[in-house]
Amino acid sequence: MVVLLGSNGLLDPSPNTVRLNVINATCHPGFDFLTRERNICLLKLSAPVNFTDYIQPICLASENSTFNNETSSWAIGFGHIEKLSDNLQEAKVSIVGNDVCKARYPWIPDSIICTRQTSSCWDKLGAPLMTQSKSVWLQSGIFSVPGCNASPSVYTPVSQYQKWISDTVTGTPPGFVTFTSPHSSLQTTAPPTGPPTTPTAPPTSPTCVGVFCSGENLIHFTHFSSLCVLVVLLHVFAGTVGN
Repeated sequence: MVVLLGSNGLLDPSPNTVRLNVINATCHPGFDFLTRERNICLLKLSAPVNFTDYIQPICLASENSTFNNETSSWAIGFGHIEKLSDNLQEAKVSIVGNDVCKARYPWIPDSIICTRQTSSCWDKLGAPLMTQSKSVWLQSGIFSVPGCNASPSVYTPVSQYQKWISDTVTGTPPGFVTFTSPHSSLQTTAPPTGPPTTPTAPPTSPTCVGVFCSGENLIHFTHFSSLCVLVVLLHVFAGTVGN
């Protein structure tokens, strides 16, 4: 498997693209193929990631985070089931309650995050669900089950696997940020999907330190992913991974 970093297109060989090999994949031992529960893997890259204006980190949601109904988030992906787009796309989506989600997918576990479907019907498993907490962006979910025709989309909740991620990662411990849902919908601005017009330093946060915020060579995605977008402006293309 190979990951591409710093590219906004599937076919565009950007001069800012960095190509790294995957030297190890560790998937959650409790993964359930039928329910997609614990659908998460960790990938170890061949070298640490150097952050640039085109490759920047994103924090991870901690185990104490809450994502209530109507919390606004951003979904990222390439195209939809009927037609794959060559360019990275983004859409603002709202969290929906598990009761609504389970009415459509009765087999899914309670430990999931669901969002309302956009006009697109994305089918890129492993793509991120991102939420803004003040000035900090964090990854709240990993695309696991696509929804179409007004059906919810299902995401693996990153916050549920803080202990497993921390226990599995070697070296510098990963950092997590707690997100608490407001009573009303969270107002966010779109995360950047292109380089800034003027060079700026990657954002830093005193509450987000460690593997996923320091350039360590470890990232994460779901089982059977063909695409994984793990950080703002960091686009990962991976092959199929079995359990």
